[in-house]
Amino acid sequence: MRVRRLSRRAGLGGAGLLVTTVALAVPAWAFLSVSSSGATAAARVATLGTPGVATSGVGPTSVTFTVSAPATGPTPTGYRVARTAPSAVAGVCTVSGASGSCTDAAPAAGQTNTYAVYAVLAGSAWESPVPATTSVAVPNGDTTPPVTTASQSPLPNAAGWSSSDVVVTLSASDASGVAGTWYTTDGSTPTTSSTRYTGPFTVSSSATVRYFSKDTAGNTEAFRSLAVQIDRTTPTVVVTSPAGSSVQGGTVTVSGTAADTGSGVASVVVQCRAGSGAWTTIGSTTPSGSSWSTSWPTAGLADGSYSLQAVATDAAGNTTTSATVPVTLRNTFTVTAPSTATAGTPFTVTLSTYPGYSGTHPVTVSGLRSSPNGSAPTLPTSATFTNGTATLSVTPVSSGSQTVGVSLSGAPLSNTSATAGNATVVAGAPTIATLGWASVAGGKNATCSATSCAVTLGTGQGNNSASATITAYDTYGNVAPSTATVTVTMTNLSTNATSTSSYVLAGGTAAWATTETGSGNVSKRYVISFGTVQSIPLTVTR
Repeated sequence: MRVRRLSRRAGLGGAGLLVTTVALAVPAWAFLSVSSSGATAAARVATLGTPGVATSGVGPTSVTFTVSAPATGPTPTGYRVARTAPSAVAGVCTVSGASGSCTDAAPAAGQTNTYAVYAVLAGSAWESPVPATTSVAVPNGDTTPPVTTASQSPLPNAAGWSSSDVVVTLSASDASGVAGTWYTTDGSTPTTSSTRYTGPFTVSSSATVRYFSKDTAGNTEAFRSLAVQIDRTTPTVVVTSPAGSSVQGGTVTVSGTAADTGSGVASVVVQCRAGSGAWTTIGSTTPSGSSWSTSWPTAGLADGSYSLQAVATDAAGNTTTSATVPVTLRNTFTVTAPSTATAGTPFTVTLSTYPGYSGTHPVTVSGLRSSPNGSAPTLPTSATFTNGTATLSVTPVSSGSQTVGVSLSGAPLSNTSATAGNATVVAGAPTIATLGWASVAGGKNATCSATSCAVTLGTGQGNNSASATITAYDTYGNVAPSTATVTVTMTNLSTNATSTSSYVLAGGTAAWATTETGSGNVSKRYVISFGTVQSIPLTVTR
């Protein structure tokens, strides 16, 4: 350094001015590094150039700046880095020296950060008037997309169906905040141009709700969907069997059809009731296609009038009740027989139950008597039902009023026995007539039977009379209600003399009388001519 002293004296009081010039071995602009006045500061600032800056290591929590000296002007002794956007921070980091690096440890993540880099001279409060500027897109630390859930009210049933309007609520959550949620209800893929979710919305018919959310970090969630199933339409159901007003019994198959255009038929419940009583469930079934059927065991139910109906329920819970079907239950059997019959002629006894029954079972027929001559009626031992009816061939042998009863074994019916009304059996065609001796007048020691009479008369007795009833009988010994003419031929066994008399029967009988005359022992035979010839002897002893 050189110093020159200059002396200048003035003429006023010997006063003078001493000027000392200092020469420094530094550039002239160095003298501007110390602020001495507004003019010199402005000149100094104007000489600072714009530094060079490069960024690296950009991340959610850091941005590194590498600063180099300006191409012109004085060399800075340091640098100040300020953030100007999105939020202003005067000094995020500083660099010491003509060049170097520093790091912003708290950038605004997920946004574009703008920085200004100022050159600084040591000991000066002034910085370069024109900073270097740079902008970097700082990624967000949140790389996880938001999660959106969907719910509906009311909740669907177990099958996933509703039968009324549904309110859908979308709820999104994210660590960095949800920017928005978008959705569609027609099944199409939603975009940020789709309907933006602002609150619960109503769905009135079946739809697929597709939706997604985006967070403030720019993460976009994968598309999600919610199937809303709504069925307001009731199903249809019809009972097709058994036929209305039919007679049923045993195990009855109840069947029909059911259909639903929405959610489909889930179940069919079949019900019955006796008369106007309460409905009770007899079975529940799931249709196969449109057809359904169930069994109705009726053996334990009383005979009478019943009704059937079916209740169909679809998957959404809508129900429909079919029209009722009236039926008559008959789980007992009845016996019918003709009111009149003829001995020796078969007649038909009919057993009846519900039309669908068939089978063969042992039977016992009762109520028919044996004939007067000891013949037994002809009775069956089994009955074969076809479509609910069995016929028995029965041959009576005894006349008179009789009640036919039938006991049935092994049939799945409510009763095991039944009776018909009284049947009046009349005798068959008369085949024989007899004399039934009624009395022998004046006789002593008379011994008579239905076919003969022996009389012992006392000493001195002469004529004697005897009376009898002529009776017609059928083959089984039943009195035949005949009106035929009967011929009686009397033969004196001592003289072989004969005499013939005719008698007209009234209701199968006629009165007959004879008088025996003379003395001594008399033995005569009386022959009845009526179909089969009968000899009835009358012996009189004196």
